[in-house]
Amino acid sequence: MLQRLNKLTDGLLKIGLAAGLLLAPGAGRIAPAFGAADGKPIGGIQCERQEYGDFHIHAHLDIFVDGKPYAVPPQVGIIPAEKCLYWMHTHDGSGIIHIEAPKKRAFTLAQFFSIWKATGEGAPARKEAPKVFVNGKMVNRPLDKIELGPLMEIVVVYGKEPASVPSSYEFPKG
Repeated sequence: MLQRLNKLTDGLLKIGLAAGLLLAPGAGRIAPAFGAADGKPIGGIQCERQEYGDFHIHAHLDIFVDGKPYAVPPQVGIIPAEKCLYWMHTHDGSGIIHIEAPKKRAFTLAQFFSIWKATGEGAPARKEAPKVFVNGKMVNRPLDKIELGPLMEIVVVYGKEPASVPSSYEFPKG
């Protein structure tokens, strides 16, 4: 009897934790359950069971829709069911994109958006192309031509621009 009760309690706890993961921070929206992707490569980026230190950089992404912030969710590119994470991923809702790969290579904003779409709700669906700013300067390149670099501040704007476009981000030490 006690064993059955423990199993029931464990099951309810797992359901509660799973339900808690469905709430995305910031914008008060509900994110889809994680695990939508199957762990297959996306845009040439692997999903593996380890994080690499060979090529390890961070970039920061801010998104604005009609002048208002749009949260980049946690766990983009992380698939708990497959127990893997893509070389490009987020851990929390800070907007920091972690790039951890077995060797140095180019990673683009389009690749990150593809991973986001495959492992979560994806970036805002809009008809118009976004405006993109890198370190405060507008760039006129498609997303697949915007390479992410160390400590880069990227701002993607859909519709009306915010009152001010961030030009840098205070990355945590370490």
